[in-house]
Amino acid sequence: MSRGKKWSREEVVRVFEVVLERGSDLFSSLAFRGPLGRDENLIANQLTREANGNLAYRSVDFKIDNQLSDEAFWSRIEGTPYNDLIEDNAAVAMVKMAEKLKLLE
Repeated sequence: MSRGKKWSREEVVRVFEVVLERGSDLFSSLAFRGPLGRDENLIANQLTREANGNLAYRSVDFKIDNQLSDEAFWSRIEGTPYNDLIEDNAAVAMVKMAEKLKLLE
């Protein structure tokens, strides 16, 4: 007996993106999380994190040219609802680069 379509990780992440983008709290609700075991909750956390990251970077995916002022650039970045996530990810990336360059002990 066929169990139906097997979803790829990308497809599941996209479903999470759509739900999160529409402002739903489904993935943090007890109705969704309650029946899940520890491993399933960890998977839901990973999928939520990945979906939020994808949404964050798409929210600031715009053309940068010489006509764009610094003020306009930063205004665009700060205007996204994902500003905190983008700043956190940038800080982590800078620390990782500093470690690779042996600038930190």
